[in-house]
Amino acid sequence: MRLAIVFGLAAGLLLTGCDAAGQEAPPAAPTRTVPPTTAPVTPASTRPPVTVDAPCPYAGAAAVMDIVGQHITRTTVTSTTPHPGCAFYRPNGEKAADLAVSVLASATAAQAEAIRLTGPGANPVDTVADGGTVAITGDGALLAVSKARALVVVRINQPVSLEAIELAKLVVARL
Repeated sequence: MRLAIVFGLAAGLLLTGCDAAGQEAPPAAPTRTVPPTTAPVTPASTRPPVTVDAPCPYAGAAAVMDIVGQHITRTTVTSTTPHPGCAFYRPNGEKAADLAVSVLASATAAQAEAIRLTGPGANPVDTVADGGTVAITGDGALLAVSKARALVVVRINQPVSLEAIELAKLVVARL
């Protein structure tokens, strides 16, 4: 019973603002809820690519016409970052050639992607930049080569790898 009385007195002292020695306890700091200070999330400023009729920075229409042996009446440039893409069209609107450049995290990643894009049955290309592969598809030829971290992809509407290689050389020379 005595123990219960002692505990009751101690609890009463603590609740009335005194410490166990009978001295007044300092006032408790006021508590307040502070909202988290996180910066507002803003979406990355990635603009969608825009395609316009314009000369290609890698190869002129006349050079592409000579390489692929087809009339080229329209050239478009697509504003991809950091390098634009280009397409060359025949008089009937069919795409004769498509040139794309992207940059990967490393030279090894670019080389691996060049091999992956054309598939396991593709032929090696050792005469352009760091090399790559070329495959003949139902739609023509698909070539992918790397130059350091850059990946160059060339698609043409004819099943001839030599023309794709020549176009890739033009692109790589401008990187």
